[in-house]
Amino acid sequence: MVLYRVALALAGALLVSPLAPPLGLAPAAFHAPVPQAAKAAGPRVVAIGDVHGAFDQFVEILQTAGLIDAKHQWIGGTTVLVQTGDVFDRGPKVREPLDLLMRLEEEARRAGGRVEALLGNHEVMNLLHEFRDVSPASYAAFADARSESRRQRAFDDYAKLVKQRATPGEAPSRDAWLASHPPGFLEYVEALGPRGKYGRWLRSHKVVTTEGGTAFMHAGVRADMAPTFDDINRTATREIAAWDDTKALMVKAQIVPAFCTLPEAVEAAVAELQRIAAALQANPNVQPGDHVTREFVEKLQALLAIGKSSLFEPEGPLWFRGFALWPENQETIDTQLTPVLTKY
Repeated sequence: MVLYRVALALAGALLVSPLAPPLGLAPAAFHAPVPQAAKAAGPRVVAIGDVHGAFDQFVEILQTAGLIDAKHQWIGGTTVLVQTGDVFDRGPKVREPLDLLMRLEEEARRAGGRVEALLGNHEVMNLLHEFRDVSPASYAAFADARSESRRQRAFDDYAKLVKQRATPGEAPSRDAWLASHPPGFLEYVEALGPRGKYGRWLRSHKVVTTEGGTAFMHAGVRADMAPTFDDINRTATREIAAWDDTKALMVKAQIVPAFCTLPEAVEAAVAELQRIAAALQANPNVQPGDHVTREFVEKLQALLAIGKSSLFEPEGPLWFRGFALWPENQETIDTQLTPVLTKY
């Protein structure tokens, strides 16, 4: 969108994506002079969009922009690098850009610069165990010498869990289960958990940040969203924490394994709520399980409505595509952009 590009230009920012065709940009695109007004307003800003496992192209962009050297060390000085999310999924090299961004955060800080790695919808999908777009190579990058024995034990534990459920289900065959949980799967899930290397780091990051009067985020905002950018960030943090808490309760109640996917957790929540309702209907005076409390039931009910949360709502801050889809005309300026700019 023209107005969006102008806003970025005024901030001295370069907004690019490693996956935008063609892969990588011509050096001239990066070495264009930064407007004097932008220099006076604050530090140089480089914004990079979706990486999606395209690590080599991501490195090429960072080097061409003068942010890292041949050894991938920070040389950007006081530049602010904003990576607007979606490092995850699709491509084969997800772990590498995560490690690089984590290291560059500290190196840039020591040099007087800053790295702002934001949450995109694919970061949140993975934090909440929605793995539908994860590539086999991403799992494989987390595998080690003990992955096979872990998988075998995990299947045995899962089969026992299914058998002991109040409403027993039929466990899949070992071969089918192992095929859907390849080497590295369990380690990948653990690394993205609240205590995992990447999960802990990602949970400390924002959905939206500002620099020099310009907002950066993966998707976009509408005038009828949360009152402030801080509210958007707080809501996302709270909703991710709610998932963590709910899954932990379900694991403790032996309803799901720790490595369950989001669809599996939702399916299990439906079955558990049905079981509780049937038990209470049969005998209201009998507790339908020591783990069943009002809080437990409310958390399961909230999990069933997760599609309406800011994390998954199609018109929410992680998915909204209005800036890309709105027509570039005066009506859009009057009815969409002006209310957004007035509010935020």
